Amino acid sequence: MGSSIRKVKHKPAVHGVTSSVSDVLWVRLKGFLSSEAMEMAEAEANGVEVIELNRGEAGLGFNIRGGVDMPHVEGDPGIFITKIREGGAAALDGRLQEGDKVLEINGTCIESVNHQEAVRLFLESGDIVRLKVLPGAERAILERDGSIIRTGKSSGQSQVLWWLGGAAAVTVIAVYTFYRFRYRH
Repeated sequence: MGSSIRKVKHKPAVHGVTSSVSDVLWVRLKGFLSSEAMEMAEAEANGVEVIELNRGEAGLGFNIRGGVDMPHVEGDPGIFITKIREGGAAALDGRLQEGDKVLEINGTCIESVNHQEAVRLFLESGDIVRLKVLPGAERAILERDGSIIRTGKSSGQSQVLWWLGGAAAVTVIAVYTFYRFRYRH
């Protein structure tokens, strides 16, 4: 599962931790990151985006299609964003896009619900709506002949989170090594 770093010098240990995004171990240090920040970092690492919208007077401002009873994309029963309406919360926020697949509404998984259930969850979601979405999923699925692939948007925020994760891992290794050698003698 892991490798011992007992006899590894500092530079190779740092390289091992920071050389691959998929191999970075996210370590939550008490008080270092909030659970919400950890959730967002983990979602970002998987290509998933967490979007919080304030419904406002104009509403959420998007249309959806899909569900287990009427798939929008062949072979995928998910719920997809099909239109962003001008002036709505989604258009004002700018992150939600047509073709994004909605995975959760306020923590409720909607990957295997029928269309009416998804509509009901959106209508009853309250003023602040927290969505987990897979950006560009519809396009990615269609381009790959129905096989689902990991997609994501490269952003400055994801690079910052990646560096924070790497820095946290390096810090944990350094603290562990320091205490290990200090109390060993």
